[in-house]
Amino acid sequence: MIKRIGIVGGGISGLVTAIFLAREGYKVSIFEKNFLLSETSSKTTKLLHGGLRYLENFHFKEVKNGLNDRHWWLKNFPQHTNKIKISIPFVNLISLDLLKFFFGVKLYALLAGSKSLGNSKLSLIKKNSDNVLSNNYKLELSFFDGVMDDTLLGKDLIKQAKQLDIDIFENHEISSFDINGKIDEQNFDNIILAVGPWTKILLQKNNIKSLRDIDYIKGSHLILNKQIKSGIMFTGICNSRYIFALPFKGLTLLGTTEERVKSPENPSIDLSEESYLLESFNSIIKNPITKKDILSSYSGVRPLIKEGKNSHKASRDFFIQKNKRLISIFGGKWTTAPSIARKIVTIINNE
Repeated sequence: MIKRIGIVGGGISGLVTAIFLAREGYKVSIFEKNFLLSETSSKTTKLLHGGLRYLENFHFKEVKNGLNDRHWWLKNFPQHTNKIKISIPFVNLISLDLLKFFFGVKLYALLAGSKSLGNSKLSLIKKNSDNVLSNNYKLELSFFDGVMDDTLLGKDLIKQAKQLDIDIFENHEISSFDINGKIDEQNFDNIILAVGPWTKILLQKNNIKSLRDIDYIKGSHLILNKQIKSGIMFTGICNSRYIFALPFKGLTLLGTTEERVKSPENPSIDLSEESYLLESFNSIIKNPITKKDILSSYSGVRPLIKEGKNSHKASRDFFIQKNKRLISIFGGKWTTAPSIARKIVTIINNE
């Protein structure tokens, strides 16, 4: 008899897990309170990456897993993904920051192994009209990472799910579930809770102990009426985190912030985040931008596993909690959705 799997949550983790399970021969149903990929999964920086900056906190295993998954996305969806050159600019020709990033980029490539996207390069910055950086910058360290069109990629994943006869219930908010396989009035052999930052909330609502706490960290982005040729990674004016400026459909995508919030519901950018992003970008470019250059903005709440007061140092890794027939996902990100899916397939196959 074919096992029935019910997935609560239609974000990237739930959708990719559903596809992996359906390919294994399971009968899968997804229940999503809004539309598939409409919440946190649609509010990313559009990067497919291991996370260069996570090396600062010695998250080597997490970065390597992310780089392996980056390769999976680029290999399986070449029409919606690509590699992107990202440069880190430096004012001084020799500095501790430069040495730190130089060895970090080399380690990043080493962890990628044969799945590396290209060699890093240290070069002098040319003073020409095409260069958006302030004339203060003399040197740049470039490396390659992955980037995606998440809208088209999402449509492709949903198409695959339908071709695999996965039952999709959108605008269908469930009332309850339990550890014995029951979602509302339906019975399943396994339930997968894939609701991102809502994981602990729904577990508690259904009287199930949560083994991890969730840190609600809002990340906001701006779409600017400005063209850049390649990506830039730089330190924000707070000097404690990094910001990306990326080419995006002939415009510039700028993000992200890290703002602790009380709830994952209805996130939106606030004036302080907007000012922070604009001031940070203006601190590195020669032609300042203003609020008039902002075409749109978006915000999402990351499902970070709470580890301490400093969210910047928190791991972006995932944790799987199992309670009888219920499997709950904590953490994760778009890039590592395949790793989450493989882990869950292994758990269910070995039951």
